[in-house]
Amino acid sequence: MTDPRRAPEASLMITRWYPASSQAVYLAWTQPDMLKRWFSPGDDIATPLVEIDLRVGGRYRIGFGTPGEEMNVVGGEYREVRPGRKLIYTWMWEKPNEFAGHDTLVTVEFKEVDGGTELVLTHERIPDDAMREKHAWGWNGSLDRLARVLPGAR
Repeated sequence: MTDPRRAPEASLMITRWYPASSQAVYLAWTQPDMLKRWFSPGDDIATPLVEIDLRVGGRYRIGFGTPGEEMNVVGGEYREVRPGRKLIYTWMWEKPNEFAGHDTLVTVEFKEVDGGTELVLTHERIPDDAMREKHAWGWNGSLDRLARVLPGAR
């Protein structure tokens, strides 16, 4: 039975198109050296930690932050891995991040469309609107940066 005092979980969906193959976008999302180049909400935030065991049941950890501050680390487990097509993984921040302990779910789909790739990111099981808004900001900043590192980027 659902607790009526608990707010319903939030989710977000972001769609982007990139002028690169689905395989190129997928590799940028799954190769540690590539992720370090774009996976952060802004150019002033570095991503020095990327650990990936890319298989169903495998785990990942990604850490980023600004110089002189404590690094924020997120990690989880891959639930589905379909090269060039789809990733599903859990997403949980580690302490001391303000959202530590909330187990959410991310699905990333890579679809060949109009000579490029449509990326559809869905982040589910977010416990409240504040966390949803902060993650929307982070994902949008990261996806903007992804466009700059893909093959053919200007």
